Formats: sequence, C-alpha cells, structure tokens
Amino acid sequence: MSSGSLRYLTKEGFRNIWVNRPMSIASVCVLMSCLIMIGIAFLCFVNVQALLDEVDDQNVVMVFVDNNLSPEQIEAIGNSIDALPNIEHIDYHSAEENSRDFYESIQSDLLVDYFDDKEAETIPASFEVHLSDMEQFDQTLEKIEAIDNIQHVRQSKELASFLVTLRSSVSYISIGAIAMLLLVSLFIIANTVRITMHSRRLEISIMKNVGATNSFIRWPFMVEGMVLGAFSGLVSLGIVFGLYQLILTSLSGAFSALKLIEPVPFVNYWYWILIGFEAIGILTGGFGSSISIKKYLKEKEYEEAREHHH
Repeated sequence: MSSGSLRYLTKEGFRNIWVNRPMSIASVCVLMSCLIMIGIAFLCFVNVQALLDEVDDQNVVMVFVDNNLSPEQIEAIGNSIDALPNIEHIDYHSAEENSRDFYESIQSDLLVDYFDDKEAETIPASFEVHLSDMEQFDQTLEKIEAIDNIQHVRQSKELASFLVTLRSSVSYISIGAIAMLLLVSLFIIANTVRITMHSRRLEISIMKNVGATNSFIRWPFMVEGMVLGAFSGLVSLGIVFGLYQLILTSLSGAFSALKLIEPVPFVNYWYWILIGFEAIGILTGGFGSSISIKKYLKEKEYEEAREHHH
C-alpha cells in the first residue's frame, strides 16, 4: 500500500467517525465502561497492597540480647543481623528504653516513679528487625536465631504466613479480574464493529465491486477503532479520577474512625493509568476492528462464492 493511499485511508477513518456518530458514541461508551472498571479494580489493588505493606512494616522481629553484654558485643550482634540477606533495616533499643516503655505501657505512676528513681533495667536491649520480603521469613529467622548472645526472639510467624498468602491471593484475583475485563472489552468492541460494518454493508460492497482489496477496506475501520480507543482512554481517566475522589470523600470518616492508613493519592498513579488506558484502548480498538472486519469479509466472500456457484 502506497503512502498516498495510506494517508487517504487514514483520513477516511477519521471522517467515518464523524459520519457514523451514533455507532462511534456507542463504541466509546462500551469501551469506557470496561476501562473504568479496570481503573477502579487497579486502584483497589494498589490500596490493598499499600495496606499490606503497612501491616508488613508493623510485623517486625524483636531480637533481645543477653544481659550484661558490653556495648561492643551488642554492636557486633547488630552488625551481624544487618549483614544478613533480606534485612531492610534494624533499629536499636537500649535496655533503659525498653524498660521505660514497658513501665509506661502498664500505666502505673508508682512503677514509673520507681523506675525514674532506681533507673532499673529489667528488660534487655533489643533490635527491631524489619524484613524486606516476608516470603523469606522462616529462612531469615533461622539465621537470626543462630547468632550468639541472643536471649530471645519475638516473632509472629503465623501473621507473616497469613500476609504472604493474602498478598498472593489479592494479586491473583486482581490480575484475573483485569484480564477478564480486557477480554470482555475485546469481545464487545469486536461485536460493536460488526454491527457498524453491517450498517455500512452497502459501502463495503461498492468498494469490493470496484476492486478494493481487503486491506484497503480494513484500514479505515482499524483507524476508527484506534482513535475511538485513544479517546475512550482519555475520558475514562477523568471519570476514574472523579469516582475515586468521590469514594475517598465518602469514606474519609470511616478511614479516620478505623485508624486505617490514608488511601494512595491518585496523582501517584495517574500517569500509569493513562498509559494503560491508552494502550488498552488503542490495541483493543484496532485489534478488535481488525478481527471483525477480517471475519466479515471472509463471510461475504464465502456467500458470494456460493451464490456464484449456484
């Protein structure tokens, strides 16, 4: 196909969008519905992941060292822990800090006064260990417990296992839902294009009768699909933003009352959502149109061959 023909067919694709406004609007609305659902599903996914990350940060391993260790020995233990793989960071708490926190947590003025007077150190120094990957929790815990001069390790293995399972489940469900919505989008767009082609069957027949090739006929429809897909992506981004802000405003009181983390800001992800919407819109529109017109032309060729045979 020459560059001149390609420019002409591309212009025809844009012109057909305006000429066939009702079907164009129908195609945009259908694709927008699917994109909006995909966008909301994605934002739910990132919020759940953010909540799980916050819980992961709270699920730390507390390593209490033996009493009567010198500062150098305690520092050596900290360096040994920090050198292990899968350690994000560690925080040191002295025996004095731990004891003060303990007495304050039981909210007894008498005991706090006693602590202030005696400077008791009933709880040993400790390291608060944050892990990078909860899936390696057991292996990391074994390596920590193997370090000398450790008195006790406090950990929540069951919670770590639950979080790993929950995170995997959320990921699989989200990916499955988004993939299903993509297939639905492709199916609906393909059928919408078939309806469009049926309404323009006279135009297609004339083009075939004057010798137009299948690729010549197919290109304007693909241009239509890609342009409508790109436009749907832009509009869908604005609608998803509005819906997301509306949901956050409605649930702001619940987040505060339940002391949940703040939802992720839309501005952190709008760029990726836009790229995803445009890619889905253009590919779905173009690919769906290509499949439909190809199938339609084959059916017409088969019908014409059968009529000619009879």
